[in-house]
Amino acid sequence: MFRVIFILIFTYLNSFAHDHLISKFEFRDDSSSQNIAKTLHPKSHINIFLPSIPYSYISKSTNAGLIRSYDNKQGWVYDLAKSHKRVDDYTYIFELRQNLKFQDGKNFTMDDVIYNLEFFRKNPFLYTNINKVDFEIIKIDEVSFKIVLKQKYEMFLTDLARVFFYTKEYIQKYNPIGAETGSATKVAGAFGMGPYILESGFAIGNKQTEKLELVANPYYWNKNFPKIKRITVYTQLDVNKAIEDITKYEGKLDLMPLPFNKKLEVLLSDYSKLIISKSTDNFVIFFNLINGNKKLQNQEIRQALNQALNQENLLNFVYKKEGKVSPFTASINFDVVKKIAQNCDFKENEFPQEKLKELLNGLTLDIFTQDRFMFLFKGIEFQLKKYGVKFNYIITNSEKDIYEQLLTTNKNKNTKKWDMLIWGDDDWYYQNPWTVFFIYETSGAWSTIKKDDLMQEYIKELFVSKIGSDEYTEVVKKILYRARDKAYTLRVPSPNKVIAVNKEVIYKPYQGGIIPLWEIEISKDHWSIREDKEYKQELKKAIKPKRIEYEISK
Repeated sequence: MFRVIFILIFTYLNSFAHDHLISKFEFRDDSSSQNIAKTLHPKSHINIFLPSIPYSYISKSTNAGLIRSYDNKQGWVYDLAKSHKRVDDYTYIFELRQNLKFQDGKNFTMDDVIYNLEFFRKNPFLYTNINKVDFEIIKIDEVSFKIVLKQKYEMFLTDLARVFFYTKEYIQKYNPIGAETGSATKVAGAFGMGPYILESGFAIGNKQTEKLELVANPYYWNKNFPKIKRITVYTQLDVNKAIEDITKYEGKLDLMPLPFNKKLEVLLSDYSKLIISKSTDNFVIFFNLINGNKKLQNQEIRQALNQALNQENLLNFVYKKEGKVSPFTASINFDVVKKIAQNCDFKENEFPQEKLKELLNGLTLDIFTQDRFMFLFKGIEFQLKKYGVKFNYIITNSEKDIYEQLLTTNKNKNTKKWDMLIWGDDDWYYQNPWTVFFIYETSGAWSTIKKDDLMQEYIKELFVSKIGSDEYTEVVKKILYRARDKAYTLRVPSPNKVIAVNKEVIYKPYQGGIIPLWEIEISKDHWSIREDKEYKQELKKAIKPKRIEYEISK
């Protein structure tokens, strides 16, 4: 009994230790932004660790499209396009910027626009409905063209931010057809138009190298970017070793997402600081309803697993308060989800404690997870243990291993047995809950649920509902309610972004799934340009965690 009480007290104290330290510590100001190094200093270099969707982050840094996702109300800004006009529900007219060039220095012409868009039309990515929507590309003059959809599709502009342009030689040689992960950057080379050139390595979801090298593109249209000459990206590291590298050593790692239970290590580090922000990212925990534990086919079992979790305790003790409780799997930080949650009238059949124990006692589940999420699963396991649930773990440090199983389960071709699997679902689609909803599209590779005709009707309705309209809000509500009623996933709180960053790196995260590598800067005291000078003792003093508050512009 004494041991149990001690553990509970220790857990309670540990969860609030971070806040206590912040109030007691004597922090120094973060001076990095007052001492910024020269843009593109020839020796400027940072090392980063991207354990979730590296293929997406890299693709958005090495490629360019007509528009790109951004932290504003509409969710995007112009990139290669200078302007656009939506003529009607089906027709878009775009005007290009002048003097655009590929990364190899060749001119980018209207012929390249038509060629790339025609290639994409025939070989689209497979994670929205764009692969079922045909369209025409019509040249107007040397800087303007028209896209005419053949059916109504209200997610077109959001999709367009993921349509990138490549040299004809690259397309003809490597055939970068669309896939479930959407990345077309299959090999290194100066083939695209983004701020960084992929110099070595590759990442396409279920395949990736452990290390990629990026170098600044001298022909990028926006001469304000990038700021740093070279970036090394690691895609699969032991998470504890990575934390040690960024906190105890200088020059090994400059930026990485952090398990929430490791904030103190960063706070006490000589070399790293904490940056925390609100996020539309999600932790998605799939139930395998295709070939997993047969007990999970029972909807009441899945509902019981969700009801057995104390979300507030998860938030306080496991997340260390870094997030918000959401009634749905989709992040509460999506505006439309927040709006629905505030007026939530969802009716749930709540089981009494005796019924929960009856449903869950003796349930054994095989968990497939990246090591970076073990802190979360251990917290979940602790809560479910009192109901007689047992976890067996399969642990990897690579997201590609997760994809190899997740994306083959729908067709019953997974090679590892799993019952629950977690995916770090960073908001790759940006400010739109489709980031989560696409896992309910039962014909797609991302879905591990069985046939649900009603949900498919809702999804069809979503594609043709104008974002921000009452119709859009209503169909989002229907999808959220359906997914919760069916308990298609194990719900956990919506996470903040918690990032460990070198003290001499200047970085502001976006809310969604973009790491704007081209915007990152370093100070003159950064290890890459400081020559052989020792890092000053006064700079090793702790920096108070920076919490980013967002004011979304129009």
